[in-house]
Amino acid sequence: MDQPLDWQRVAQAVARQTIGCHVEYRAVTGSTNDDARALAQGGAPEGVVVVADTQTRGRGRTGKSPWLTPPRTSIAVSIILHPRQPEALARISMLAGVAAAEAITEVAGVPARLKWPNDVMIGERKVGGVLVESALAGSSVAFAIAGVGINGNLPAAALGPLPDAAVPPATLLDEVGHEVEREALLIRLLEHFDRLYRQLQVGEAAAVAQRYRVLLDTLGRRVRLLGVDAAPVEGVAEAVDNDGTLVLRLDSGERRAFLYGEVSCR
Repeated sequence: MDQPLDWQRVAQAVARQTIGCHVEYRAVTGSTNDDARALAQGGAPEGVVVVADTQTRGRGRTGKSPWLTPPRTSIAVSIILHPRQPEALARISMLAGVAAAEAITEVAGVPARLKWPNDVMIGERKVGGVLVESALAGSSVAFAIAGVGINGNLPAAALGPLPDAAVPPATLLDEVGHEVEREALLIRLLEHFDRLYRQLQVGEAAAVAQRYRVLLDTLGRRVRLLGVDAAPVEGVAEAVDNDGTLVLRLDSGERRAFLYGEVSCR
């Protein structure tokens, strides 16, 4: 395909939503999250979207492996939000994952699932990810940036080796066998995000979390959790609460709750 994203088509499709009230397009950028942060610091309203055709310094949630967005192939989008409470940040991460998985399933026709906390998976491979960043004003959230990346119309081999990645990458081209229309995928992603974010705003966090749990492949599996203790923690993933906290049943029988970490399924 190798065509620039028709961002004006996307902007027109979502213009009446909160999420997508204004779309900023970058042919090339370092990081859409950084661009969105700069706009938010300048007073940009909630729902402004930054989308790029090429991203050269994207980052994953752990900050280890970079998130690569080769030219004109994939989805790199960041959304400015003004959540009312700090506890909304983890919920935003969940809903962004749900929105991405649902958009992929509908547009690409392959079942996308989630791995805690916010990896978008096809089978055991990672096709997308979510990075939520925020700025505080005292004890309140000044703004939040929800970034979503989806590997699109390129073979996974073109992403090169990612030695720090917890799981191997997938791309929609490899999984579907043909190119996927990026405009349709981004529109559906923003539509789902808008719907779910409105649910959060009217106090329906439990409904959003339930949809997240339905898509979550981590539950019921034995997992290895990194990044919380000096040594890895292993146990069975028993539950995820409405704020995204993962509850593990350890071999000792103890139940422990984790707000963050990197899991691999055993």
